[in-house]
This record gives sequence, structure tokens and C-alpha cells, in this order.
Amino acid sequence: MSWLRRVLLTVPFAIAAVLNILMLNADRFHLRREHIAGYGFLFGTPWAWLLDRGWGPDYHHRNMQLLFGYAIILWIPALLYSGCLWFLLRGLAQLTNVDRPARKGN
Repeated sequence: MSWLRRVLLTVPFAIAAVLNILMLNADRFHLRREHIAGYGFLFGTPWAWLLDRGWGPDYHHRNMQLLFGYAIILWIPALLYSGCLWFLLRGLAQLTNVDRPARKGN
């Protein structure tokens, strides 16, 4: 069961990685950039209230701006999704352990 938890906790990072690769290579694959960006924003939408505070600095270097944008749109929400899943799995494990009687030593 431990490997299932680990896989489940890495799923948000895998989704963020796929979206990041698709956003960077949309022209090469002849994909529509707007749709791929929409999927990225859809991925981060539940966390928009937390991430849309304007606390990010304004970089004048294009690559730094892209890197920071990808971090806010993809990687920070992936970390938050994974953290929430971890808390959920941890809470479920605690609930299932409370209901079981303690084993007596042999």
C-alpha cells in the first residue's frame, strides 16, 4: 500500500511536468498554445486565491519571468495538491488505526 501512496503523491508533479513540457514545445508539436495554457491555468485554478496576491517580483529578464510564471502556474499548485493528498492519506491512516484494537505482544 505504501507504493500506491507514493505514486498518488507524485501524480500532481507528473501532471505539472507534462504541462510544462507541452507549454515549452507547443510550437514544435503544432499544438495551440492557448489550449495548453488553458490547461495549465485550469490546473492551478483551485489555488488562484492563494497565488494571486501579487507577491511575485517583476523580472526584466524574459527567461526569469517565464521560470517564475511556470513556478506559480504549475509547480506551486502541484506542491499544494501533493501536500493536501498527503494530509488526506495521513488522516485516513490515523482514522483506520484508531478503530483497530491494539495487538498484544507475543
